Amino acid sequence: MPTPTPANPNSGAKFLSLFDDVLGLHQNVEEILDKSQEDQKLSKNELEVIKRYEEGMQRMLDVIAPAGLKFDRNMIVLNDQLVARSFYAYNWPSQIYPNWMSQLINFDLQMDISTFIYPASNKVILKMLRKKVTEMRSSIRMLQQRGIVRDPALEAALQDAEELRDLLARGSEKLFQIGFYFTIYAENETKLKKAQTDIEAILGGKLILTKPSVFQMEHGWTCTLPYCLDELDFNRNMNTQALATSFPFSSSDLTDDHGILYGINRHNDSLIIFDRFDLPNANANVFATSGAGKSYVVKLEILRSLIQGVQTYVIDPENEYTDLCNTVGGSVIPVSLESSYRINPFDLPKAVRGEDAEIGEVVRSAAINLHGLFKLMLGNITPAEEGVLDKAILDTYALKGITLKTPDPTSMEPPILPDLIDVLKTTDGGESMAQTLQKYTEGSFSGLFDKPTNINLDNQMVVFQTRDLEDVLRPIAIYVVLNFIWNRVRSDMKRRFLVIDEAWNLMQYEDSAQFLYGLIKRARKYYLGVTTITQDIDDFINSPYGKPIISNTSLQMLLKQSAASVDNMAKLFYLTEGEKYLLLSSAVGQGVLFAGNTHVAIQVVASPSEHAIITTKPEEVMKRQAQQKTDKDALQAAEDAKVEEVKPEDGK
Repeated sequence: MPTPTPANPNSGAKFLSLFDDVLGLHQNVEEILDKSQEDQKLSKNELEVIKRYEEGMQRMLDVIAPAGLKFDRNMIVLNDQLVARSFYAYNWPSQIYPNWMSQLINFDLQMDISTFIYPASNKVILKMLRKKVTEMRSSIRMLQQRGIVRDPALEAALQDAEELRDLLARGSEKLFQIGFYFTIYAENETKLKKAQTDIEAILGGKLILTKPSVFQMEHGWTCTLPYCLDELDFNRNMNTQALATSFPFSSSDLTDDHGILYGINRHNDSLIIFDRFDLPNANANVFATSGAGKSYVVKLEILRSLIQGVQTYVIDPENEYTDLCNTVGGSVIPVSLESSYRINPFDLPKAVRGEDAEIGEVVRSAAINLHGLFKLMLGNITPAEEGVLDKAILDTYALKGITLKTPDPTSMEPPILPDLIDVLKTTDGGESMAQTLQKYTEGSFSGLFDKPTNINLDNQMVVFQTRDLEDVLRPIAIYVVLNFIWNRVRSDMKRRFLVIDEAWNLMQYEDSAQFLYGLIKRARKYYLGVTTITQDIDDFINSPYGKPIISNTSLQMLLKQSAASVDNMAKLFYLTEGEKYLLLSSAVGQGVLFAGNTHVAIQVVASPSEHAIITTKPEEVMKRQAQQKTDKDALQAAEDAKVEEVKPEDGK
């Protein structure tokens, strides 16, 4: 707030002195004159300079001060345009909680807030506390001797006093005095009264009671100006812990000059805009209960990222991304035994960078990934069988002329699963594994992994649907799809997202969880951001790779949580009690966003057009499908009418 125009010469000197003190420019002219007379007399020019300095400071005050200022009994009028009222806190609760000031700071109102903190002498306080403890103990004994029912309030006060005394004696706590003042501004008196009611309700709900500084409006207003003057001197005792909760650093901003809109900051209504690729890594985790808006949030991010050219691959176990994919002109790949699409697990990346470009590394990396896949297919295998399998994989590649010494193995045709089975049949110790794998080539699971790949990943958005897969096949198929996508990611450098919905399908098996961890750990250097989505945090905690995956993820989206899982969530992410409560009470699309070291409470927002594309509410989906059918029928009817108009008449 600007300083007020001085009403009289004395007050003008007062404000001038304050302003000079703030700037570090204050120097008493009379002292200058006295000192100068002792050393040497000031010249006429020097005196003129001093006079101009004084006049210049006064003119500066005139510039920054309001044109008019009026103090009434309970109100301040500034420039006949604004009214203001100053308040002070006179009652505090016995216990205050962190971030209690956030609602006040983030209230949509022009306001000045000031807090004055004065340290108190521990020695004096300890002496007083010892005396107080003795008095309360004496009172309790007297009540007991008279047979009067004990006083719980007195006993609680004694316990608090003893605890505070012990903390002060050990140096764990210190005592301070705090003065809390604020001034609110409004366009007229009616709005000012409403604002006062709202502010008093916010603070009253926290048992912090305030009063307007009636007949002391000038002093109250001065307390909230940047003068560091506590003219009301209305203070309350606080210890270190309580004082720490009163600092006004209550909200964070997450607004960059580029990126996409994720939502609105619930603390201060600012926009949450940033680019995932600017974080230490672009990986993300989304945790929420069913129906809390996990897929909604991710689909909204995908839609807005596609506009900026980010290619996206999605593992979709519930066919929730089909409408979005079709809307943006993407490719939907059904992964099932009845599907015509096939993926060859033996595929090699077309081109690789960095250490993967070294001779032999491509084949070796592919063989290691295949180990994890075949462990899922075969179940538990012995170390001896694992050795046989490793040799068989390399021999299978060798049949196609691909060895660890091949300069460019990616230009050659890769083998397929029946080739591996043939090798295992002729290898000592491999017969049983060959028999087990035959169900994927000749048995009930044939056709999915035993033929060359016929899938193209060049589209801007590609969705792999796994809903129609049998439960036993789903983790195997997801593993193959991820390996296929990973080969493509390693082939060329491009901004990409990989979304894995219902990631618990992979986390429940050690080999697939290990593969996912390796992918997330290496994603950054290939410009890839991996998003994992799951309903239950226990899926990650119970896996040996769960916490490492989370630690290698810079973006965490925590939406509404159940009471059963919020404690585990709090331990894993070191949530405060306020953040725990926020997750329990959040509505759909609300939660806490962790972006690097920044934590913000988020409200996800979408435009009506975006919402129509990404919503998964059954009633809205059915309504949209019905509207699409109506539009299609209307279009067909219009086309039929045109055909009837051009049909030649009979006999002509």
